[in-house]
Amino acid sequence: MDTKIVLIVGPSGVGKDTLLKSARKELKGEVNFVRRYITRKPDKNEKNYFLDDFAFEILKHNSFFASTWNAHGNYYGIAKNSIKNKVNVISISRSKISDFEKLYDKVYTINITVPKEELRNRLLLRKRESIEEIEKRLNRSYEKIEAKKLIEFDNSKDIEESSKEFIDLIKKLSLE
Repeated sequence: MDTKIVLIVGPSGVGKDTLLKSARKELKGEVNFVRRYITRKPDKNEKNYFLDDFAFEILKHNSFFASTWNAHGNYYGIAKNSIKNKVNVISISRSKISDFEKLYDKVYTINITVPKEELRNRLLLRKRESIEEIEKRLNRSYEKIEAKKLIEFDNSKDIEESSKEFIDLIKKLSLE
C-alpha cells in the first residue's frame, strides 16, 4: 500500500475529535490516526501529545514537523515520523492543507460542518470559551477551502449515525 493522507478540517466544536474517537475504535490497526503535538493540554475527547511552548519551538527549529500552525493561542504540529505507508488520518488547520498536498500525492480533505445554531450549542456545552469568544468565532467568515480533493461532511445527525457515515467514508477512501 502507498501513503494516503486524509485531512480532517472544520471549525472548532463541529465534532472532529468525537468522530475521530469513534473511527479510531472501529478502524484500529487498519488506519494510522496521527496524533498532533499541541501546547494545550488535551481534553477528554483528544489523543494528542502535550508540549510546552519552549519544547515545541525546539522541535520546530529542528525540522521535526511536517506542518505547524498557531490557533487560538496554541501551537499545533504534525511530526514527520508519524506518517506511515498506509492511510493516515490527521486533524489539521484548513490553512495547512497545501503543506500535505505538496508532500504527498494522495491527499483527501474532509471538511466537517454543522449548522451555525448547532455549533453555538456545542461550543456553549464545551465551556472552553466565554460567550463573547463564542459569538466572535461564530461570526467569523471563512474563505472557501482550497483543496484538490475536498469532501463536505455534515455532522449534524445523531452521533451514532454520523460516526457510522464517517467511518464508511474513511473505509471508502482507503480503497481508492
